[in-house]
Amino acid sequence: MRRTTIAATFLTVAMSWAAIALWLPGCGIMPGNADRYAARPAPKPQYAEHLTLTLMPFSWEGGLRWREDHPTIQYLNRKFNIDLQLQWTDGESYKDKLNVMAASGKLPDMFQVEPDMFVNWQDDGVFMDLQPVLDSYSHLSQAFSVGTWRLLNPEGALFGIPVNVVSNSDSYQIRADWLEKLGLGIPEEDSFTIDQFYTIVQSFALYDPDSDGISNTYGLSVTNLLTGEAQTNSAQLRAAFGLANEWALQDGRLVSQYAQVPEMKAFLGFLRKLYAEGLLDRNFREKGFTNIYDDFQSGRTGILTSHPDSLKSDELLLQRSHPGTRLVQLPPPIGPNGQRGNPTNLQGVNKSVINGRIEPAKQERILALLDWWATDEGTFIMRNGFEGLHFEINEDGSATKKPLTDSDLPRLLDNWFFSRSDIAVGYVYSLPEEIEFNRRYYERNAKYPYVNDAGGLEVLSLAYRWYYKKLEEAYRDVQIRIIRGELPLDSVDDAAAAWRRGGGDRITMEINEIYARNKTHKAASNTGAEEYSK
Repeated sequence: MRRTTIAATFLTVAMSWAAIALWLPGCGIMPGNADRYAARPAPKPQYAEHLTLTLMPFSWEGGLRWREDHPTIQYLNRKFNIDLQLQWTDGESYKDKLNVMAASGKLPDMFQVEPDMFVNWQDDGVFMDLQPVLDSYSHLSQAFSVGTWRLLNPEGALFGIPVNVVSNSDSYQIRADWLEKLGLGIPEEDSFTIDQFYTIVQSFALYDPDSDGISNTYGLSVTNLLTGEAQTNSAQLRAAFGLANEWALQDGRLVSQYAQVPEMKAFLGFLRKLYAEGLLDRNFREKGFTNIYDDFQSGRTGILTSHPDSLKSDELLLQRSHPGTRLVQLPPPIGPNGQRGNPTNLQGVNKSVINGRIEPAKQERILALLDWWATDEGTFIMRNGFEGLHFEINEDGSATKKPLTDSDLPRLLDNWFFSRSDIAVGYVYSLPEEIEFNRRYYERNAKYPYVNDAGGLEVLSLAYRWYYKKLEEAYRDVQIRIIRGELPLDSVDDAAAAWRRGGGDRITMEINEIYARNKTHKAASNTGAEEYSK
């Protein structure tokens, strides 16, 4: 496989911080003029040939997905003369499934890839090159900035469509009803420390917060990944102890989390203390995000990292089995040296790709669908569904949500598969107070960014692609064993040395060389801006 010099092609990348689950384009689509895009029969298709298209979207939050006869699928089938088949796949197994499908030559017509897979497969003919045709799809081509389109693509080619993400969508959410029962109160944002976080975790584990007289709650549940991603439920703790979200810029150079020995000891030492005292879920070694989400929904834990739409929906779900449940946003705890942060994402590093090996007619039909999706009409329908089914337009021009919205979830594909980047908070039926709630939620999150300062550059390192996965797995095994008390805390010293010897130093050298070849590389800040320029 050739080694690309993609870093030299980077331009400006714009990141948006807004709702990952609640947004409308910032072009005037609000309840007052929603009837412009009210449901109506799909127009007669312009396409003579009937095609079957397979799309493979993620499924998160307990396996959410559309029913097979979903109204949006039916609408798209009529509009584009297609049979749209959605291969919903659990987010935690998505990458493994793609590898199996690629090995068997049965990849779907359109799917998503993470940065490493996107770079590794660029020479294999797996992805359609959009560069020659993108300008023919005016709405799609303008859905993202030029820099976001170019990110991680080799010069002269565009192999992927940026996946729209929110830079600071997630923060801790906590059972406020448990805090009140235990007499702890809601933590104050400006003074909430890691010691206070410990007290909450201890109380949730030991003092029967659900008042059922049974010892059946954890203080905290985390996944076995222990990375800076939101789904691990430990990113805020890493930030508190000064540990990098993969890579940190220190004195002009990028430093790996695995080379930060004092910070890693502090982070692992905190989790080790929780585990030893019975405050951390004893089975965290076997758990992914779906498992800790189930723990939260079942009332076994009271702290979860998620976004504001999830806060509201999870609160409603919990109230069915645990009346009186109340969830509130929890600020990230302040560490011993005053550091804190919420997990922060970079726009455009993940891609939706069109299969480069399918017939051109299918590729063109997918692009036509996406081009419509990027219009005001397409965005509105893919976000809100249809009048009469999912919402009603009132006489004053406002809209009211109908019950089917909560089961149909019209927004799922727009959230998890494709959406354009100009976003604002709200659905067609959102009340002003709901819009304000989400706006303030993201505003608070953005005050405490916890960003990977390499910002996607790491996958351009050949050494990273060769060594990183194996090194990460070996280091993680040591991390888990330290937390469980099977190894002493000082084992971090040996693990860090082994990481450096095994390829970590080579990775660090290459990533810094790539970084240096960019005249500017401003990491995502509380404004949500990320810039690359040649």
